[in-house]
Amino acid sequence: MTKILQFFFIVQISLLTAHHANSQILNDATTRQQISQGLDKMYSYDFKESGEIFQKIKAKYPTHPVFYTLMAIQTELQYFPLKDYPAQQKTYLAYLNQSRNLAEAMLDKNEDDVEASFFELATLGYLAAHDADNQEFMKAVGVAKKAYSHLKRGLVLTEKQPEFLYSSGIYNYYRVEFPETHPMIKTVIWMFADGNKKLGLQQLDLATRKTIFVKNEATFYAGYIYTKYESNFAKALTYNNILIEKHPDNLLYQMQRTEFLTAVGRYDEAEDYADKILKQKGIMFQCAGTIFKGLITEKARKDDKMAEILLEKGVKMPFDERFTKDYHALAYMGLARIAKRAGETDKMKEYAKKASKMAEYKSTLEEAKAILK
Repeated sequence: MTKILQFFFIVQISLLTAHHANSQILNDATTRQQISQGLDKMYSYDFKESGEIFQKIKAKYPTHPVFYTLMAIQTELQYFPLKDYPAQQKTYLAYLNQSRNLAEAMLDKNEDDVEASFFELATLGYLAAHDADNQEFMKAVGVAKKAYSHLKRGLVLTEKQPEFLYSSGIYNYYRVEFPETHPMIKTVIWMFADGNKKLGLQQLDLATRKTIFVKNEATFYAGYIYTKYESNFAKALTYNNILIEKHPDNLLYQMQRTEFLTAVGRYDEAEDYADKILKQKGIMFQCAGTIFKGLITEKARKDDKMAEILLEKGVKMPFDERFTKDYHALAYMGLARIAKRAGETDKMKEYAKKASKMAEYKSTLEEAKAILK
């Protein structure tokens, strides 16, 4: 069930930016620039400044859902992960529900209002993700299914509207990759339009350069895909370079950078970022920082004893399904390598099996498979 949901969420995420043509607010050049400036401040964790910019947009468009959508996104980033901040989670949901109410009011006046449709879908997308995080999977799947018809419009509009490059790139890549990686969902997605992995990667790359609203998302996911499925860590790092240069204090970008630097063997730089992550209170960052410190200790310092302590500590921490589950798999593979060097074959196989059950990274799965032969 979780693999099927992941595919639907990928489709749903791609819808968050799918309807900018024929817009009232997104064709307003001044407001478009304000949104871009606000998002830049937000991703740099300057929440006071971004909030003030978003308030100016609200003053100009008081009955439009844009302010509430932007504030929901900011709340999720500022208090990440939201499940650790119950009060802010309520605020987040309140923003989303108000955004949805205003979008539906616009649709009541004009059911063909494309911009209202966009904000309705964006709001539903975030609500679906929230439902999934709270184990309400069927509710989330229902939202994603309803969204598919809107996604198809974007697949043919990338030349007219560059913002569609992100949604189309994500769809084209995952439409092929997910059935290959998770055969069980073939019975669910056969009715979906065909994809093209090569085209998807090209569209994502173009999105990192030609879009305004989804530039950061496209850049983050390009690096993610090149790591997870293409096993091209050097290429992945080039995308993270763009993000970290512009938003050096963004914790998700720091966490991603730690992983990529470790993968390409730049251990001193990776450790600097692991130390930054470990200064954060959130268990997700503690988990990531501890695991990468362990991997760096194993690979760079060749200190198996200390590496084992760190990696075992890391896998005892709860993982986040979206961000750190594969880090647990990386840790188990590190423990498997340590056990192999110690001549502990049974232990080695036990860790490799745990890694293969948790991993989605192709490189991790291939390493686990090699050890288990």
